[in-house]
Formats: sequence, C-alpha cells, structure tokens
Amino acid sequence: MRAVRVLGVVLVGGGCLAAWAALAGGLAPPLDPLASFLPLFAVVTLIGLGLARRRRRWTIAAALIGLVPVAIGMAPEFLRDVPAAGAGGAQLRVLTHNVWADNSNPADTAQAIIDARADIVMLQEVNGNFRPMLAALNQHFAYATQCPPGCDLAILSRWPIVDSDYFLKDRAGRKFGPPLLWARIAPPGTAPLTVATFHYPWPTSRDQAVRRRDVARALARIERDRLIVAGDMNLTPWAAAMREQDRAFAPMTRMTRAMPSWPRAFSVLPIDHLYAGPDWGLVSARRLPATGSDHRPILVTLARR
Repeated sequence: MRAVRVLGVVLVGGGCLAAWAALAGGLAPPLDPLASFLPLFAVVTLIGLGLARRRRRWTIAAALIGLVPVAIGMAPEFLRDVPAAGAGGAQLRVLTHNVWADNSNPADTAQAIIDARADIVMLQEVNGNFRPMLAALNQHFAYATQCPPGCDLAILSRWPIVDSDYFLKDRAGRKFGPPLLWARIAPPGTAPLTVATFHYPWPTSRDQAVRRRDVARALARIERDRLIVAGDMNLTPWAAAMREQDRAFAPMTRMTRAMPSWPRAFSVLPIDHLYAGPDWGLVSARRLPATGSDHRPILVTLARR
C-alpha cells in the first residue's frame, strides 16, 4: 500500500509540474506542445490524489495548484463567443476530414462522407490509400478541385467551382502565400463563397510555426467576409499557438469548440478545425462516427447571419 501512496504522490507532483510547464508555452514556445495534453494532466493529478490517501492533506493542496493551469488554459475555449446563425437563412453543410494516408477502410470512409450529405467537403491526406475513392466521391459531388502532384488535399462541391488553385491570387491574378488548396464556389441564388483547406505539420516541428504565420499573412490579403477555412491543424484549442492563430485569422471565427477528433479509437485531441468569416453564423458542429481514418470527420452547418 505504501508503494501505491508513493505512486499517488508522484502522479500529483508530475501532473502539477507538467500542467504549469504547458501553460508556460506562451512565453516559451518549445513547451507549447505540452498544452495539448492539459486534460490528461488533470486526470493524472486526480488519479494521484485518489491514490495518495493518508498524505491527502498536502496532496490536495498540490492537486489544486496543478489544476489551476488546466483551468486557465482550457476555460477560454468554453467561454469564447461563437456567432449564431440568423433565423430562417439557407444552411450550408461543410465537412472537413483527414482521411489518412494509411486508411484501413477507404470504402467505409468514402461512404461516411457521402452519407453526411455535405454541400462542400474538404479533405486532407488523400494521397495514400484513399486516393482511389475520389473517383467514387465524384459520382456524388458534381464538382471537384484538381491538385498538382505532391498535393494531398481535395475539395468537393455540389455546386459549381468557378475558380481554384494551390496558391492564393491577388487582384492581378498573381499567386502568393504558402500552398493551400482553395476553391471559389457559386451556390444557386446567392453570392459566391471561397473555401480553403490545408494540413499543418505536428506542433513539435519548427515548420508549423512558420507555416501558421505564412497562412495568416496570406489570408489577411484576401476578402474574408464569406471565407471558410478548415483542415487538420494539429493544434488543440488550449495551445498558445491556437490562441495566436485565432487572433491572426480575425475577423473569422473558429466555429469548432473543443471537439476531439484524434485519435480514432479514443478521440481526446481537438486538432481538426473550421473557421468562417463574419457573414456566417453557426447552426451546429458535430463529430461523425470513426471509419478507417485515424481522424474523425467534423460536420459544421452554417447559415448567413
């Protein structure tokens, strides 16, 4: 029993130290990837508190100290404002999904995408096992983007795609910014809208910070009122990097709130997100059942405000 109590003390101390280190990611970026695991650190701390038993007086104090950074890091995600859609407006269903290069059941994933009945679908990692399924999806979506060799992204639409590219364009038609797949889509009876998708590297990679800044600068140069951006961003909402991106993408709002999408078997990390410009309000956002991908699809329904 003494070993169990010692383990409890170790878990409380470890969870406390890890949580405070994660919170320091805003000042020390190399620590920021730890923020993804803030909920796990809270669980570890509470398990340790339960195991410590006779040492509970001071372990309670230590546990509370460890839960403070968890609350500080996670609370803003649940308190932030997400604009609601106006009543009676036409709805737009947008699905984003990393279909995974090593997808274990591509046909099942493709069927789930079809069954979601989305108007626009944005996919990442289509360059692996899932690629043959794009032809099947094209039977259900009349329009699709063409991506150059090496690109692992795809956008499918029920409505005409009037323009698309792997780089953004300025008013003179010149390409700029980092590679991301975008499409200009013309729904019937309303103004065209632009959607874009991309896939960030892991947060432990130095390339991610560079890519985030490049994407933010590029999006700041285009009209964002009706813009919708979605993808696998490999960032959780309680990371300092995500809060920085939320500010950089303004006036767009992140419509997905703390929605775990990875890994498939036990989804605990919300790393797939969707942003929408100020013309859009949220009707609903939900995860769909897991299939052969290691991510779960996210379906977001929007409407004009």
